[in-house]
Amino acid sequence: MPKWTEEQTEAIKRSGTNIIVSAGAGSGKTAVLTERVIQKLLNGVKIEELIILTFTNAAAKEMKDRIRKKINEHEDILDNLNNLDNAYITTFDSFTLSLVKKYNYILNVSSNLNIVDNSIISIIKKDYLDEVFLEKYRENDSKFNKLINDFTIKNDKNIKDSILKIIESLSLKSNKDEFLNNYMNTYLSDKKIEEYIKEFTNLLHKEIDNIETNIMYLENSLYSDYYENMVSCFSNLINAKSYDEIRRSIPNSLPRRPKGSDDILVYKESIDESLDNLKNYLRFNSVEEIKESFNITKDYIECIIDIIKRFNKKIDKYKYDFDLYEFTDIELLAIKLLKENDEIREEIKNSTNEILVDEYQDTNDLQEEFVSLISNNNVYMVGDIKQSIYGFRNANPTIFKNKYEAYSKGNGGIKIDLLKNFRSRDEVLNGINEIFSLIMDSYIGGADYTVSHKMIFGNTSYNEFKANQNYDLEIYNYSYDKDDKAFTKEEVEAFIIGKDILNKINNKYQVLDGSLRDCTYKDFCIIMDRGTYYSTYKKIFEYLGIPVRILEDKKLTNEIDIMLLNNLIGLILKTNSYEFDKEFKYFFTSIARSYLFEFNDNKIFNIIKNNSYKDTLL
Repeated sequence: MPKWTEEQTEAIKRSGTNIIVSAGAGSGKTAVLTERVIQKLLNGVKIEELIILTFTNAAAKEMKDRIRKKINEHEDILDNLNNLDNAYITTFDSFTLSLVKKYNYILNVSSNLNIVDNSIISIIKKDYLDEVFLEKYRENDSKFNKLINDFTIKNDKNIKDSILKIIESLSLKSNKDEFLNNYMNTYLSDKKIEEYIKEFTNLLHKEIDNIETNIMYLENSLYSDYYENMVSCFSNLINAKSYDEIRRSIPNSLPRRPKGSDDILVYKESIDESLDNLKNYLRFNSVEEIKESFNITKDYIECIIDIIKRFNKKIDKYKYDFDLYEFTDIELLAIKLLKENDEIREEIKNSTNEILVDEYQDTNDLQEEFVSLISNNNVYMVGDIKQSIYGFRNANPTIFKNKYEAYSKGNGGIKIDLLKNFRSRDEVLNGINEIFSLIMDSYIGGADYTVSHKMIFGNTSYNEFKANQNYDLEIYNYSYDKDDKAFTKEEVEAFIIGKDILNKINNKYQVLDGSLRDCTYKDFCIIMDRGTYYSTYKKIFEYLGIPVRILEDKKLTNEIDIMLLNNLIGLILKTNSYEFDKEFKYFFTSIARSYLFEFNDNKIFNIIKNNSYKDTLL
């Protein structure tokens, strides 16, 4: 049995309340989570009484395999193996989907519902939005015409793309219809506009306060004349109360800073910055003009809301008719089920000993709402806000941040920090801590790195195996002339990395592998942010005589069969709507050229030219 640290022991055994565990990289998070499950089982909890939620099928499988292995080490809990495969050790998506299918008759959806592919539903969404726009054009709606005239130049593509982004954001609201229906009264009522103007005026006064503070710093300096001139220059602005007074009091020019007064430069620069901000804020001639700008905006927003409502009606009908849903829809259905059916919600609550959520920093708003509906002061959350990488999938790391801060004060639960890193050398952690302490705080990155997230060296066995060599983080600086056509920037970097590898190989750089040994080529890994440079590195490494193996993830949607199926669906949709546009021609050409038909280019050209699609075998 491993020797747990004090913090790990608390994370394993503490119970009776909500717990958030901030687990840094290499802190033994997965081992701790697994051991917590085993301790639960040893204390009489059954595996089917736990809900363990992850974000990928691979993570769920790994967790289940670890738990299975650990159960086999304890004869007293072997009976849990019988229900392990049926236990809720799964992804959020799979769990909510199982719930929706189980109670499909209550939700009035088919038990055979399927998850639609993102690439397919994106085409369908675009087509339905095109339909809505066409309806609005035909209606000759004045607000819509104004929206188009004011925000489009050549075509309406950009505004459609923007509306689709709004629709995507709204999909994370369980009260989407209510939000749209009440938006104007909630956010654009006369009372609310007055609040906005008050907040805006307060912002102006903060800048003015900053100017006054920095002028006060000048009072005790060696430049009394300059101080007096600055007081005189800004007196009207400092005493201004209303928006109009502030606007009239902006000075046209400032007193010149005395020569040799670099010691007060920081105050002058701060004053200049605040003054520039004020000038940028004061673009309206009056408060009435600000209010009028809101009124102008109302027409645009009302029009966009109407477009979104029409779109939602169409896409919802499509999904219902064809039993095709997105995972976001499934989450919304699960939330609806729990909100409207107290007995189901209470049944899940009463049959669940604990809900354990892995990678909690990557939860989204709907997932958080779903967990809150089935929880009973028994949620165990593990994550690391520094490793939140799924923003593109609607992850909201502020959920982790807000809960961590609340639990730190004892509000709603407790927090446990696992900061000791057992994976890396002290020198590696020092380099990481130095960088992140400079770039990450509660505003940038969502975590006060220095105060509560700094990694601590934990694997002291590294100290027993230390060669006389540099283990510290190294940053390579090099000059690159972009006008030099001999090598690209990437090629220069590849040569630097390749030569560093050769240098370490030739000088027998030591690595720890149970004991110290000479490094080999297999000990080096190069991680890149994009795959477009793979061929460059391969070419240069082969030139340097370095063996290289490229590991690249491939998207399933890039496979020929999937692309072909996607284009077939697109062609069918376009044909049904009689839209033989540019996109239709793309779908047609792709399918005609494919192994399904193998039309030559001349035949395809003549079909498109003569508009004779119906005469083909497609």
